[in-house]
Amino acid sequence: MVRNKWLLSVLVAVGLVVLFGAFIAVRNDTALIGAMSAAGTVAAGVFAAVAAFGSLRAAAASNASAQRAQEAMVRAVRPNLEPSLSAVDGALTGTVTCTAYAAIDVTIVWTLADGDVITDNVARLAPGEDPLTSTLQQDVTDVAQAVQVVWLSFADEGRVGKWQDTWQMGTESHNLGRLTLLESRLVD
Repeated sequence: MVRNKWLLSVLVAVGLVVLFGAFIAVRNDTALIGAMSAAGTVAAGVFAAVAAFGSLRAAAASNASAQRAQEAMVRAVRPNLEPSLSAVDGALTGTVTCTAYAAIDVTIVWTLADGDVITDNVARLAPGEDPLTSTLQQDVTDVAQAVQVVWLSFADEGRVGKWQDTWQMGTESHNLGRLTLLESRLVD
């Protein structure tokens, strides 16, 4: 299809040149030569505009492709952080573990069922190292009812991307009492 368009454009251009040449050779009229020259300039402008439009479309496609490649690279180095809850001797403890790649500038916000908000920060959290542990509440009887939402903000070690994850206590029978990922966003 593209080859046919180019071929048609070339044939039109060659036809215009032959037509102009024939008129100029047959008639030695200054006004006619000036009119033909102006028509040739207009035709050249039209072809230039078509070429510029094609270049713009190619640039837009290239930009979209580069953006998809950048996003794929960022997602490839994404650390996996997962919060969990446990109650030991009546004290509610929240833990965040890291797998895959190390995370830096980690902020975690625990929103408890009673409205209290507990925030913790750590500079670096890496796989195989001690997890981030927070004592959230004393005298807890039901872990599933103690926390409403957990919010995480973190970047990968190379600072290629930054993420915000939102976790919520599961309410369905298959995830009741477990934190489940509600949303994970790549932020600028």
